[in-house]
Amino acid sequence: MKRLTFILLASLVLTGCSNSLPKASEPLKMPKFSMPELPKMPKLSLPSWAKPKLPSIEVYKPTIMQGSVLDMNKVNQLQLGMSKEMVMNLIGSPSIIDPFHQYQWDYINHSSIEGEIKIQYRLRLIFEGNILSEIDKSGLENLLVEK
Repeated sequence: MKRLTFILLASLVLTGCSNSLPKASEPLKMPKFSMPELPKMPKLSLPSWAKPKLPSIEVYKPTIMQGSVLDMNKVNQLQLGMSKEMVMNLIGSPSIIDPFHQYQWDYINHSSIEGEIKIQYRLRLIFEGNILSEIDKSGLENLLVEK
């Protein structure tokens, strides 16, 4: 009885592994369709007087003034020995007072007019205590005398 059961189980296992499914036929092929060619249409165009005219667009480029705006006539009035207060009354407060170099004042300007860089300059003043001891105008080549 054990043998018979073993043979039945073995035959079921072996037949279960065999490919007993029917073979599938080749997939159906779809017929090829093609679009008919459209007839050539003549290009329609409006006469030049009837065509809409779009306005031209110009990019706005603002005038940007950054830093201290100096007048060369007032810069020329600077004299060694002036106090910090006198300098500030004459040409205004500096753009930069460096906390590590409190004896040095920098007047810096970088301005653009209509998007193009037009004016760049730097004026450096050095003080000893409260008295102006050095005037460095080497960066003022681009600053013109204003009338």
